[in-house]
Amino acid sequence: MSRRVVLVRGARGPGGGGCCSGDVRPFDAGGQHHHRPPDDPVGAVYRALRTGLPDDVAIEVVSPSNWLWLVPALVGDGRRRGLRGAALRRSVRAGLALESLIAGGSVLASGGLPPPDAALAATRAELGLP
Repeated sequence: MSRRVVLVRGARGPGGGGCCSGDVRPFDAGGQHHHRPPDDPVGAVYRALRTGLPDDVAIEVVSPSNWLWLVPALVGDGRRRGLRGAALRRSVRAGLALESLIAGGSVLASGGLPPPDAALAATRAELGLP
């Protein structure tokens, strides 16, 4: 079984403002450079996974637009799990959804991430970790 976890980013993408695409107030409109931290469930789940999983578990965070990497990874991991035909196609389609969590080739969440603690528990169970 693969010890890879894949998090597919959500719709939060690069925007057109400031050095890191945050909400920026110009220096002449307040005298400081401020960024409002965006709501980022992928980041929260990533931090929970990184602290709660062994170091040898690879955690990949990818954009769904990076399908040239994502599709072969989903197909390869799914085939290693024994998925074929329609089951493999359904798994790949679910894994391409925004805010998906895939562990060991199994899609644990598709189209929305669970809270960080629940994501960690489901991932540990899928990977067979205590």
